[in-house]
Amino acid sequence: MTSKTNLAKKSKPQISRRDRVSKQDRQALQIHNVLVPVDFSAPSLGAVEFALPLVKRFGAHLHLVHVFARDYPITALVAMPFVLPELEINKSVHRHLKDVAKKYSIELPRENIHALEGRPFQEICRLARDISIDLIIIATRGNTGFKHLTLGSTAERVVRYSPCPVLVMRGRDREKAGRGKFSRGALGFRKILVPIDFSECSMRGLTYAQSFANQFNSRLVLLNSVHFQYYVASDEYARYDLPRLMQQVEKAAREQMRDLVEKTNWGGLEVEMSLQAGHPGQQICERAKDSGVDLIVTSTHGTTGLKHVLLGSTAEYVVRHAQSPVLVVPSHERPTVNPIKTQT
Repeated sequence: MTSKTNLAKKSKPQISRRDRVSKQDRQALQIHNVLVPVDFSAPSLGAVEFALPLVKRFGAHLHLVHVFARDYPITALVAMPFVLPELEINKSVHRHLKDVAKKYSIELPRENIHALEGRPFQEICRLARDISIDLIIIATRGNTGFKHLTLGSTAERVVRYSPCPVLVMRGRDREKAGRGKFSRGALGFRKILVPIDFSECSMRGLTYAQSFANQFNSRLVLLNSVHFQYYVASDEYARYDLPRLMQQVEKAAREQMRDLVEKTNWGGLEVEMSLQAGHPGQQICERAKDSGVDLIVTSTHGTTGLKHVLLGSTAEYVVRHAQSPVLVVPSHERPTVNPIKTQT
């Protein structure tokens, strides 16, 4: 079993600045262009509705994109399942994307509607680079019908290779949107969870989360999870050394967290710190669920130093299993995704 210890009670549970500052003095997050991939499934349409109040809040431009394969039967777009010429597919996709925009009373110029041919994750990431997208909002469930983000899915690969932050929403978020919680400018993130391991990467994620929280006057929950691997030792001293080592590491983490909270200018935001012992991904997901977190903001990698999100990483685990929307912030320059050329 994984060792789990709630250390929040041992530390100061909540720290907030009394000297509130005005919104003009807060660090402003600039989001000018938002991209929403649409495959015409219910979850992807929910992502469009989810994006609307964010677009309104930041005064951003909304872009819709659908990526199709040349030899794929367009059963979702036409009455009969047959293969259409590329030009006809392009026109049909544009019409249906316009219908999506009309459904949500959005007026989009033609240049904000994109019909592309190729592999979805490659074309989405390439488009994000080409038109300087600041945020991608994508649903975890498309036409696959799985309950969570699956290995190799478009959403997972977009998270890996996107040049900009990606907000991954889930099916239950669409249900909230349908009830009006996220529509008509009513979107609010009252509490945002930010995993911290004190690495440069996680600090970048924290910086983004702080700027994002300023827009919604959100409370930040900073979470550090102390994780110990279990080893089989032949000597008896291990039984006594491990608890002592855990205490030392927990004490050091608590001091680092307090130092971070006390020396950071939070711009009037309320900040809560929590220390846990156990698997980082599991602790993040459990803490988000138990605390009623509205959003998790995490960077692509922490102390691993890897160049992109790898299978089994904390960020990928959180994106797959968290019940809250997850905003993944790249902490490095992403590699260019070269589309695979098809034979003509």
